Amino acid sequence: MKKTIHLKKTTSRSSLLFRGTMVAVLVLSLLGIQNAYAAITTQLDLGDRDSEVTELQTYLATNANIYPEGLVTGYFGQLTKAAVERFQTAQGIISEGTPATTGYGRVGPQTMARINILLGSGGDQTAWDTSPILSTPTVQKTDTNATFVWTSNEPTQGQVYLSNVPLQFNEATGPRQQPYVSGNLALDAGGLQTSHTVTVSNLQANTTYYYLVRGVDNVGNMSMIWPSSFRTNQ
Repeated sequence: MKKTIHLKKTTSRSSLLFRGTMVAVLVLSLLGIQNAYAAITTQLDLGDRDSEVTELQTYLATNANIYPEGLVTGYFGQLTKAAVERFQTAQGIISEGTPATTGYGRVGPQTMARINILLGSGGDQTAWDTSPILSTPTVQKTDTNATFVWTSNEPTQGQVYLSNVPLQFNEATGPRQQPYVSGNLALDAGGLQTSHTVTVSNLQANTTYYYLVRGVDNVGNMSMIWPSSFRTNQ
């Protein structure tokens, strides 16, 4: 008589857990770790949960040094906060404090602007240390006032140097050293921004003025538009 042996298939709990973990990792790899193309449009903080957090995590996960866990969950938890802190430090934005005091660990205006600039330039997180690009300023003048308007490709502090004699300036002596410029300095009151407007008052009528426009970003990189001149109205 032929004896039939029936083999019973068993699956251990640890095997099931391992398989479940591998499936989760595979799903995250296929769906989460990808190039982020959508700009970040709102400020983000610990506890937030939406598609903007997903975009943030997707972008941060492209750099294992910044976000080694690489989890794209749509939830801004402690791992995402730590990744934002690393990003802010690497980009020269801020490296100490708290989200409430300095913005360290949250996506505030400067961090959001920096991410969007990097996304627009291909997303490379190591390409931050570049000088800002300034547009050619326009000058709107009256007999006693002059308003300078220009833009920059990243948030900068706008500066205008003005004098009724030709400006003098010296080269910088080292990295991020600001060269000396003669004349009176007027600052853009808006602080770090991409659209700049500086108005200078109490000028003399029918007089030639020489000016230089400069932009300095949050880590000290500087660009300037070479000196030019205008004449106030009579």
